[in-house]
Amino acid sequence: MSEFNPEQIMEAVKGVREIAESVQGDLENLKGFDKEKFEKMGAVLDTFETENAKVVESMKSAENREIEMKERLDVMESELARGIKSPTGENYRESDYYKGIEAYMKGGDDGVSEFMESKGLNSQEFKSLMRTDSDTQGGYLVEGEMDNVITKKITEISPMRQFARVRTTSKKSLEMPIRDTLLEAFYEGEGEATDDSSSTYGAETVTAFRLTTNVPITMDLLMDSSFNMESEILQDAAEAFAFKEGNRFILGTGVKQPTGVLGDSRVTDNFLESQNSGVVDADDFILLQGELKTGYNGAFMLNRRTLATLRTQKSTDGQYLWLPGLNGVVANTIAGSPYALANDVPDIAAGAFPVLFGDFFRGYTITDRTGVSVIRDELTQKKRAIIEFCIKRWNTGQVTLPEAITVLKVKA
Repeated sequence: MSEFNPEQIMEAVKGVREIAESVQGDLENLKGFDKEKFEKMGAVLDTFETENAKVVESMKSAENREIEMKERLDVMESELARGIKSPTGENYRESDYYKGIEAYMKGGDDGVSEFMESKGLNSQEFKSLMRTDSDTQGGYLVEGEMDNVITKKITEISPMRQFARVRTTSKKSLEMPIRDTLLEAFYEGEGEATDDSSSTYGAETVTAFRLTTNVPITMDLLMDSSFNMESEILQDAAEAFAFKEGNRFILGTGVKQPTGVLGDSRVTDNFLESQNSGVVDADDFILLQGELKTGYNGAFMLNRRTLATLRTQKSTDGQYLWLPGLNGVVANTIAGSPYALANDVPDIAAGAFPVLFGDFFRGYTITDRTGVSVIRDELTQKKRAIIEFCIKRWNTGQVTLPEAITVLKVKA
């Protein structure tokens, strides 16, 4: 076999052509010079150069394919090293499935056939068993598709904001004047003097508290996710704020947070106790309505489990109290008053307050300080390529007219 490669041969042929062309004029003057043979030799050199050029180009293409194939094998080896464990415990490079894939990458179907024959197996059977439910038999070649919608669980948000009085203020605190007592009017006889009278006033100070959520996220996820993660974070923050404030408007203690309806002793100390121990029935709802002064627009607030318990109650003849059956439209009132479902209101249990009833617009006030703060911090954790989204808002809620709200307490 020649030790010269096609490119070296090509250079040699070009050298011969150049020499021949340089002496052609001198040769024509020599006796016996055959010009026709000289031209035929030039044609042979042309043909040789053309064919040799094709060989050179083919070799370059083969080299490129070899480089590409090596890169693919490197990637395959990395994937196999990370995720594939041989069932018999041998090194993955020595396993049949690795060698089979390597044979396919190097020689295509013919490579697979040769490999299978060397193992004493039928290559056609092997091909017929390529499948998606086995990683090593083709599953790795099937790419999954990402849904373009994130399925989110339901967050139950108490609806106090829909019923209460909501004020927006540019200051942190809001002073609310309240008339405590009304003027007194007197009957008197003709010519008699009338006693003096005056209304009395008080005030409730409503102070907003800061509600914050801080979300760190890597820059990689922010850039490479299939979703707009910044938008997702802001949407989730809004939902988280709604959930937290709804919970605190009912259960808040007033310490660095809103004072909830059930966190105000002026409301919970003025309760109506259920008629029977450990349970609530339809009579309790009706009696609770009687605790509220005429003129207030009362509405019930309870959780869905308490409502379900009420709907299962029956009369002595077995008829449902809520409806004559379960096939009709669910009523939107209880004993003639509207109701709202708030999951943060406690369940029915001895000593608990499972039902609220009141004019929440007059009795409870929510204040929102103008504006929401959104800080995108790329500096604090820059060395770790972590970005922090800090979202803040200021609001609060508290009972401003206790007599407008009453509660039902389950008898122990």
